[in-house]
Amino acid sequence: MATNRFVHLEDALRSLSTDPATARDPIKRMFLFDGEHVSANLNVLEDIEDAIHIQPRHDELVLILEGECGFRVGEETRRVKAGDLIFIPRDTIHGPIVDSGRVAVLSIFAPWFDRSRQNILWSRDGFAER
Repeated sequence: MATNRFVHLEDALRSLSTDPATARDPIKRMFLFDGEHVSANLNVLEDIEDAIHIQPRHDELVLILEGECGFRVGEETRRVKAGDLIFIPRDTIHGPIVDSGRVAVLSIFAPWFDRSRQNILWSRDGFAER
């Protein structure tokens, strides 16, 4: 569980290390903060084929820090870029569609993201579209 209270995002992106709990996922995450009710992580996305997924127990805020990509939330897909903020209600199909380059993202989950559980269902693993 992350214990720092202050993080400079540019430094964190430079030293990005994948949390072992997400090493096999299409989106690799480095968790920055964990509280009783919230978790925050960074991830850098490059050349991802299929990162569409759902989180049945978590709402999520996604802040695009750098780069540009498509992003799906439910039935809607929009082009997003650095500075865009996205809200994803729990149990909603979503994910980035990276077509070129690098995209850096800050994600904030509520409630706390217990990495000992399977929190994410990936489309590559065959979840049914809702």
